[in-house]
Amino acid sequence: MNLIPKKFLKEATSVKEITFIIVTHNSSGTLNESIESCLATLNNGCRREGRMVVIDNASSDNCPSIIDGYANRYSDIFFGVKIGSNLGFGQANNQIVRYFPSRYYVLVNPDVVFQPWTIARLIHTIDSAPDVAIVCPKLLYPDQSVQPSVRHFPTLTYFVLRNLLGERMQRKLYPFKYYCEELYDAEQPQQIDWGIGAFMMISGDYVSKYGLFDERYFLYFEDVQLCHDAWKNGFRVLFDPQATAVHKYQRASTRNSFNYLRVLHTSSALKFFARHPELWH
Repeated sequence: MNLIPKKFLKEATSVKEITFIIVTHNSSGTLNESIESCLATLNNGCRREGRMVVIDNASSDNCPSIIDGYANRYSDIFFGVKIGSNLGFGQANNQIVRYFPSRYYVLVNPDVVFQPWTIARLIHTIDSAPDVAIVCPKLLYPDQSVQPSVRHFPTLTYFVLRNLLGERMQRKLYPFKYYCEELYDAEQPQQIDWGIGAFMMISGDYVSKYGLFDERYFLYFEDVQLCHDAWKNGFRVLFDPQATAVHKYQRASTRNSFNYLRVLHTSSALKFFARHPELWH
């Protein structure tokens, strides 16, 4: 189903060098800064070759009016798509890559900010070899401490113990190494299993051949599946610690012992593990 407005379809047929994608849902508190980061990069030498698309998943806050404001001011490079229902993270991104062909896609959460040089660094890394499909930067909290955003593929045992007993007991009973802390201070890009989808660059060639997200995941674990698919398809996922971005991370799914986002997280995890019995151990 095509949810892209007809007025954009002519633009959508043109291949661009780089396309920034932001998916929003009630993100007005941080959205402006994320958009400004993308626009600063486009205005820093690649305005003709780039664009950004913000797709809103039925926000009830000020996101739609923010999007309209930027669309009016930057009509040549900014495209705002407002959806009447919440498609979820994966399907919303898929709508954009389906109709906006690009050499590079940069997925940006509406709570992420970065400098233009970060994108130049990611392009350099993704172009370093033809089998690189995805590059993830080092994500920082607002206080500049490192967010543990690059990880090994989880196992079912790890997930169950961590969620039922907590991290301390999980480590005692099952000392599985999930986070890749040893990579944060590396000087060169490193191979990783997966990195969180809050901010990543993806090869347009890879997307044109294999697609982007599995839409069976409404929210959570679509980034794990994306990276798992890339490795399965013979491509690599890299972490570049010399490229950085600030992520105003809320950990909404784990803040309370029971909430809607936690249910979504668990549901997506079970879908993932059902597809990958090799990770049950």
